[in-house]
Amino acid sequence: MSQSSFSKGNYWRLKTKKWFLDKGYSCEYLEKTQRLYTKGRIVFIKKDIFAADGLAMDGDRVIFWQSKLGKKNIAQAIKEFEKHPYPPHNNNVVERWIIVWTPRRKEPEIIAA
Repeated sequence: MSQSSFSKGNYWRLKTKKWFLDKGYSCEYLEKTQRLYTKGRIVFIKKDIFAADGLAMDGDRVIFWQSKLGKKNIAQAIKEFEKHPYPPHNNNVVERWIIVWTPRRKEPEIIAA
């Protein structure tokens, strides 16, 4: 039985949160659930807040992160981040990271967006 893309995404999101927690960060998901009425029924849709899957902070900085499996859709994730008024990259207090996971590797690749 194949996994849905939703459950795969949840796996990598959970893995990223655990990775941050193991490194001593406080970490939480950033998403909201919206109701959509269509064809006489209610459908729930989850949307990322500020284009991020989650937020991690350690007292020195705040990191908005998006987790990905492989390097597909990196450019799209960066475009989504750019739609929001984040502070400039050079402030080193608020950062945007794309966390790229490769199966069977313990550490992800981090791409600053």
